[in-house]
Amino acid sequence: MIDTHCHLLPRIDDGPRTANDAVRLARRLRDEGITTVVCTPHFSDRWPTPTLVARERHAELRRALEIVAVDLETTVAAELSVGRALETSFARLRVRAIGGRFPLVELVRDTPPDALDAVVDRLAAGGLVPIFAHPERCRAVQLDLSLLDGPRSRGALVQVVAPSLAGRSGDAVWTTAWTLVETGVADLLASDAHMDGARTPPFAAVAALVAARCGEERREALTETGPRRVLEPATAS
Repeated sequence: MIDTHCHLLPRIDDGPRTANDAVRLARRLRDEGITTVVCTPHFSDRWPTPTLVARERHAELRRALEIVAVDLETTVAAELSVGRALETSFARLRVRAIGGRFPLVELVRDTPPDALDAVVDRLAAGGLVPIFAHPERCRAVQLDLSLLDGPRSRGALVQVVAPSLAGRSGDAVWTTAWTLVETGVADLLASDAHMDGARTPPFAAVAALVAARCGEERREALTETGPRRVLEPATAS
């Protein structure tokens, strides 16, 4: 399986505090059947992570994983706030995009309804396609799932996260997340893991639950074939 949203890099945002913490989380993800992780440190006003710092932390992580022989492929992108997606230069967005083309844009509880189309419009001008991260947490989407229809018709992707499907974020989030998965609106399932601990639900168990409720083909689309498609541009380059 491929995890397209994970805060695995140490000492950079609200993810692992140390390299050892990052290794423990990486080992857990690998043990659950994840073979590739896209490291997505926040790029927001609160955490304006420079690309250079993210790459340095990634190099540190790679050295640590090699020492303890954790066989996990990793790459670096970012999780952008809506504001950063709308204001950052296209050149700076591309180096933070998954596969060089798909910026991961975080929707939070208070993201306004018109933000989704604004993000799609702005990124399209630079040849970029947004992946909307955990829209199930956004109150506007909870109230009106059709807000995703226009962006999706223009190529935008939808990513739900394991904590939402596991019920860790409340009933409204849980209901919306499962509706997105069961109706085929969701394109990707990711861990959004920050730490190894009780707050991070087992990704394998959530993926198995998707298979039980929606079928193995749906589970594979969300965790294997879908993620592989967004990573292909980077692989091809």
